[in-house]
Amino acid sequence: MLLAAVLLAWPWVSAAVLAAGAAGIAGYLHRNCGRVAVERRLLRALKDSAPCCPGDIEVPALTAPVRAECGSDGVTRITARNYHDAVRALGYTMGRDRGFQLDLVRRTGGGRLSEVWGRTALPVDTVYRRLGLAAAARAATEQLAEPERELLAAFTDGVNAAYAHQTPFECRFLAYRPQPWRVEDSVLTSLVLSHSLSWNEEAKRAEAVMRRALPEPVAEFFLPGGGSGRRPPDLARHRGETGAEDLIAPDKAIPGSNCWIAPGDGPLLANDLHLAFGVPNVLYEVDLAWPGTRLRGLASPGLPVVLSGTNGRIAWGVTNLTADVLDLVPAAEEDLLTRTEEIRVRGRAPATLEVTTVGTAPVPHAELCGEKVAARWTGHDPRAADLRFQRLAHAGDVDEAIAVLDHAHGVALNVLVMDRERTAHLATGLLPRRPAGTPRTRLADGHLTGPERPRIIDPADGILVSANDGALPEDEFRIGLDLDPGHRARRIRDVLGTAERHDAGAMHALQHDVAADLYLPYRDLAVSALQPGDPARSLLEQWDGTAATGSRAFGVLVRLRDILARRVLAPYVAVCREHEPSFRFPFRDYDRPLLAILGARDCALLPAGTTDADGFVADCVRAALRDGPKKWGRLNRIGFRHPLTSLAPWADGVLGIRPLAQAGTLHTVRTAVPGFGAAGRIVATVDDLVTTELPAGQSGHPLSRHYADRHARWASAGPLRPRVRGAGCGHVLRPAADR
Repeated sequence: MLLAAVLLAWPWVSAAVLAAGAAGIAGYLHRNCGRVAVERRLLRALKDSAPCCPGDIEVPALTAPVRAECGSDGVTRITARNYHDAVRALGYTMGRDRGFQLDLVRRTGGGRLSEVWGRTALPVDTVYRRLGLAAAARAATEQLAEPERELLAAFTDGVNAAYAHQTPFECRFLAYRPQPWRVEDSVLTSLVLSHSLSWNEEAKRAEAVMRRALPEPVAEFFLPGGGSGRRPPDLARHRGETGAEDLIAPDKAIPGSNCWIAPGDGPLLANDLHLAFGVPNVLYEVDLAWPGTRLRGLASPGLPVVLSGTNGRIAWGVTNLTADVLDLVPAAEEDLLTRTEEIRVRGRAPATLEVTTVGTAPVPHAELCGEKVAARWTGHDPRAADLRFQRLAHAGDVDEAIAVLDHAHGVALNVLVMDRERTAHLATGLLPRRPAGTPRTRLADGHLTGPERPRIIDPADGILVSANDGALPEDEFRIGLDLDPGHRARRIRDVLGTAERHDAGAMHALQHDVAADLYLPYRDLAVSALQPGDPARSLLEQWDGTAATGSRAFGVLVRLRDILARRVLAPYVAVCREHEPSFRFPFRDYDRPLLAILGARDCALLPAGTTDADGFVADCVRAALRDGPKKWGRLNRIGFRHPLTSLAPWADGVLGIRPLAQAGTLHTVRTAVPGFGAAGRIVATVDDLVTTELPAGQSGHPLSRHYADRHARWASAGPLRPRVRGAGCGHVLRPAADR
């Protein structure tokens, strides 16, 4: 009877459940009608712009048909009868795959994001309007040499053909059509990239405050480079009684990269480009062929310039030079020019903004120690966006590449280049002339010519390494500011120097190396301070020296280093806040003074009240263990967010890539922390790209199978797998009159 009752009751139970569900849905719709409407609009935008094989496409200004074949990896291989047609086709494919990303970058650089984003973008627009990048881009465009002007004009033709053919889903969702692309927009894109790599106002402000607040030997000891490297004998006298822990900003992610060349059967080049993470990728893979050349590599969307790759005759890679390209100079009241700009804001009245400059140099809103200063930055010079770097695509050997770079200015970069016989590492970019040995406070006098920039050519061992460290000689001119302390570079050199043979598999394995030598001194300090039998001591003694996801000790060491830096260094720089209330110590080279103080084992150098150096370290270890030892993979989870999720966080599940545990940290060769790391990796010979890894896919459309298809390979530290390019979508780009 019970079973019968249950069976008879079941349909009614089902109906009740359905009714309850319907009521719940109805209630949700009633309470969230605005969000539901937005969700529907997003889904409609995605559906109406769903990727498909486009068939033949008209691209105005093409001189002949161009074959475009999108392979199974999402990369479109372009085969054209001449270089400019190949670039037009690149503009089309990049506009098709990343159209919104292109528009987002130019709107950001021009301070026009609020026009489509609304008032949430006003802080970003305010920053970029005050920078004046749009005016700098116009001035640089007027001075472009003919080869670069023709290149950008061809690229512009292609992007506009893509915009005419399909509106990006993000633009559909935001209910606007992107304006036609212009040559000037690519120049602006290059300035946005330059700004992200070289705008070091925070470091310059901190240095100025420290030199004002501290005696010169003490300031030199704490500032990057360390002066003589010796600890001032009276350092303890300059330690304050206390210091807020937010005075120290350790491990700030600064765009960097690893690049090295090593000899093998033929020379090999590996390059990891360290940039901010997101979807779509901040890099785009290029594959162009025209008679006599096949150009492959990674480019920044909006620029038809391969930053790292090969043309079949040479291969090259880049890292951030971390160049000293900004000066803060006093701004006399009579020199100030103030204008009012209007920022259009979607759905609201326009916002007005006062912009103050001295000539082209912006005057930051925040004063420096109570005085107005102007930020004299090389990016405001028209030569800073000359884009002559693109001529590497046509170089036939290392000598020709050096000649190209000697005549180029543009973004300040380390460039490593090789042909089949020779190798070179050069500094390029518009670099201020700062003679070695002159005071750091002295302003630059003009700019270096190409041959004056430092370089290393044909080293005896055939190995070149750049990891944002001071690899290039600065005997004649000083070019760097707050250079990377060199932990990644030393590890790369050690591995390359001891290898019996260099091959592509070994280069790929080194790109994923997670040896964390920086943390060894902190492990040793902690072990010596803890008592035998202490579980924390046992945990740290057994650490394998890596930033592996399964390591519990490494997370403790990361936290310990952070605590020690804040507690030990803050009292010495606390006086700086008396001169500048917003002061923070932002420099990367803080382990040197920190370990020098800790190594002295002098309680007078440690925070007030310290009576036992080991006890102080042990207390810091206990603080690091307060939440228990967690596996590094739990602490270092990395995901990728689409820009639209800042407006619609609920869309992250559709547009983003969920966080996963990742090995590595800022100071390992495999650089990976939340929001920042290897935005692209390549291993190349002169002839070809052996492998390319991207954190997401080529396409910027979530319904494309190439939106996130490359993430798993990027995230894996497994052995090098041969790159297999399967068949994909083939189509032809035709001149408008060719029907």
